[in-house]
Amino acid sequence: MKPGEPVAVFGKLDGEFLKKLKEHKSAVAPGKIVDGVGWIFLAAETREGLGEVKKIAGKLKGNAALWVVYPKGQKHITEMDVISAGRKAGMKDLKVVGFSATHTALKFVIPVHKR
Repeated sequence: MKPGEPVAVFGKLDGEFLKKLKEHKSAVAPGKIVDGVGWIFLAAETREGLGEVKKIAGKLKGNAALWVVYPKGQKHITEMDVISAGRKAGMKDLKVVGFSATHTALKFVIPVHKR
């Protein structure tokens, strides 16, 4: 992420992460996707929280990325649940990272042939 880049945030993300975004001078848009946003973060604590994936995917443009942040090692929401939600929304999963000690994040983008 480049300093000052707009970021969209959906759901309740870790306070430390939000603090780092502000320190990075990112323009944080809670609950909406503004023009030029390249980074979207969705906090999904349950499978039901993944319902937002399709709605957000429909608003992505170009090479914008959706990061779905979900709890590690849980049975009520798994990596396969997250991957399935992204793929059903027409996106390609690219990367999985340790977001924090308690959460994982999966990155989704619009497939190149659909941009």
